[in-house]
Amino acid sequence: MATDTQTKTSWLWATTVAVILLVMEFVLLSALIPADWSTRMRDQEVRWVSSQLGEDTATAVFASAQRWYGTVFLRSGLVDASYDLLLPEAAAVQATPELDKLAAAPLWPWVKTRLDLIWFAVYLAIQRLVVLFAWWPFIGFALIGAVVDGLIRRRIRLAGFDYPSPLAHRLAVRVLLGLGFLLGFGLLLPLPVPTLAVPVLALIAAAALAVLLTQTQKRV
Repeated sequence: MATDTQTKTSWLWATTVAVILLVMEFVLLSALIPADWSTRMRDQEVRWVSSQLGEDTATAVFASAQRWYGTVFLRSGLVDASYDLLLPEAAAVQATPELDKLAAAPLWPWVKTRLDLIWFAVYLAIQRLVVLFAWWPFIGFALIGAVVDGLIRRRIRLAGFDYPSPLAHRLAVRVLLGLGFLLGFGLLLPLPVPTLAVPVLALIAAAALAVLLTQTQKRV
């Protein structure tokens, strides 16, 4: 009972920390990142995707990202609604002369720039997600190989009456959880992410999964 309570508390603490980090990342992106940095970051990732995946795959990735972004955020009206909600409307300013001074405040260009950065980050997160899906054959092969290897090694260990290592099992679980948090954090990371980071993380996840299966205790 105490172990179950401790596990639930650990999961709750880890989830809370992950949410706080994502919120901090979002605040950092919306308030502190220079506007020209997004352009340089986009250009760098475009070069990486084109050089590391090939021109044809890169074209398909960019087309898919634009289609997903357009379907979910543009056609639904979410982007336009955010600008209408936070920025003064030109028609309302013209109809109400008293709003001229308020509309001329330097705050509104800054708010528009922040909104541009936020929606750009959303698009970039979708593009990174599409890049992740573009590696699915490699990821699937790595994970299937890890499962087969882990199960075979586990059968060998059980046949030899070897005891599993709780430390190795716990470390493998934490590595997989950390990779999950890293994946969510990396989608909105305000830094260019190399395309080859996906297969590297996939190999780390495969190795951790193999260790996890190998060191899993036998259920009685």
